[in-house]
Amino acid sequence: MTTIEFNKTIVNLEEQLRVYAYRLTNNREDALDLCQETMLKAFLYRAKFTHNNLKAWLYTIMKNLFINAYRKRIKQREWIAHETNHNMGKVNVSFDNPYSTQNYKDIMKELDRLEDSLKTPFKMFLEGFKYREIAEYANLPIGTIKSRIFQGRKILAQQLVDHS
Repeated sequence: MTTIEFNKTIVNLEEQLRVYAYRLTNNREDALDLCQETMLKAFLYRAKFTHNNLKAWLYTIMKNLFINAYRKRIKQREWIAHETNHNMGKVNVSFDNPYSTQNYKDIMKELDRLEDSLKTPFKMFLEGFKYREIAEYANLPIGTIKSRIFQGRKILAQQLVDHS
């Protein structure tokens, strides 16, 4: 398939991709974002397309992007709930709870104060990256990444205790 055919086919499938994205997200804006990210990935990784069915390949990309984003949100919520309950006096954590929103802001503010060698791996971990992926990005051993994430968590916990 030529590049022109590839691009034209993706553009022609855009409406079907939006429908599938909406079924996954149940939110119009999130569906549009997911569709756009899927198309971007497809264009970026065109060389990896070896299948005969472009539509199936695009749906797989979209499903994987959705699952990764979902896992990232769950991991962030679990971490925030754990840190908030552990360090902020057992506050009831709910994303409709104004105390949780403030606690999240406090956590993010303290996180931004970490030195870059701790902050970058820690933020990537919160965003859902695996230790291996963070290690490859930072060009460091996995053990170093685990250590830095642990150190960052320890420093944040102390800062949040002092903050409350």
